Amino acid sequence: MELKTQVTQKMTLSASMQQCLEILAMDNVELGEYIAEQSMENPIIELSDDGICADHFPAAIHVEREQPEDEEDNGGEIAALERPNSDLYFQLSEYRLLPDERRAAEYIIESLDRRGYFTDGIEESARVLKLGVRLVKTALEVVKQLEPKGIGAADLRECLLIQLEAEHPHEETARRILLKYLDDFSKGRYEKIGRELGKTQEEIFAAGDIIRGLNPKPLGSGKVTARTRYLTADLALVKYGDDYDIVLNQTYLPEIRISRPYVDLLKGDIDERTKDYIRERYEKARWLKSCIEKRQRTLLRITEMIFKRQKEFLINGPSGVRPLTLKEIADELTMNSSTISRAVKGKNIQTRWGIYPLRYFFGGGIQTDEGTVSAAQIRAVIGRMIAKEDKAHPFSDKKIEMLLKERGMSVSRRTVAAYREQMDVPASSVRKAEYLYKKKGETR
Repeated sequence: MELKTQVTQKMTLSASMQQCLEILAMDNVELGEYIAEQSMENPIIELSDDGICADHFPAAIHVEREQPEDEEDNGGEIAALERPNSDLYFQLSEYRLLPDERRAAEYIIESLDRRGYFTDGIEESARVLKLGVRLVKTALEVVKQLEPKGIGAADLRECLLIQLEAEHPHEETARRILLKYLDDFSKGRYEKIGRELGKTQEEIFAAGDIIRGLNPKPLGSGKVTARTRYLTADLALVKYGDDYDIVLNQTYLPEIRISRPYVDLLKGDIDERTKDYIRERYEKARWLKSCIEKRQRTLLRITEMIFKRQKEFLINGPSGVRPLTLKEIADELTMNSSTISRAVKGKNIQTRWGIYPLRYFFGGGIQTDEGTVSAAQIRAVIGRMIAKEDKAHPFSDKKIEMLLKERGMSVSRRTVAAYREQMDVPASSVRKAEYLYKKKGETR
């Protein structure tokens, strides 16, 4: 009996801690919805529109020098052009890789096409990187583990197979269709497929529904889901002279209050069963409030440490982003990397340069003649080059490669093209054609 009691207590604690971890991973909108749901289930909880009152001051960061005036006007251009898929780099930072493996994995991410496919080939990439084929293959397998599933596939078939294995590992009929009958399936030849596989039409239709539920373009599906919403900031950087305050956005977070009438009932003459019910709800309400306050403190501490490491961003915008890993922040704050990962997941911060995901500020670096710089820095430099180019004679990717090398940044033409596509900037020929078309329209 004693053993049973101990196990039950451990399970309860585990469930409570799980609630805290889930709250830490929520963004403000999700947390606001969650608080509303909890208030409907728990009569002890009362909500106020005054906002959650934190028992701490906003985190503050001091910057020694002002942002140069000539950088001010470029901020909007950089923010508009900067559209990196930093989520993949962020996920990659959680893997323990050798330096060459990380370099190969980042190269693969840079080389993904708009669909998310890696079509360059392992052998060719190994030659470009001057690394072993086996090492590049290992790096590619790491990339294929990233989300969304299907990233790094060589073609449509592999992309769908990766997703099928992850989401429906025991679905044999769909797997056989993808391996041998993908062309027939796309042309609706279900009778032929069923006959050759020895399956009924119902079984083929069921497998087909699973296949159609997979995403053929992990990076470029353009699908709008039920969770699509306007971009909102969970935090803001507010500038005061040479200082910045990191402020939490409390717009979606009502204050949780404990209902006094229910608590007062505990002092009255009511049956024990009712008292137990009120006590249970009271403890749940207190724990919920505690988890939310802990989330706020943790989020502020992590964000403060991020920008103490990314002060150059506060001065120069995206071009100032430095390489940073989850482990660096975790070690500084004596937290687990998994805690940092949960805390920054889905969180955005409003800056003078625009709204950025917190994960934007994490990622590996690229070695240059002047040391290690982040991919975000190089993309920002490319963005400024394109913004200032002669529109009638725009820079080719090869020209940008040469200009970067003059600045000590040895980046291949292929990488330049990958960064340009990540920023949704068309090739030079398209930019020139668009300019001439616009010019022609203005002279009419």
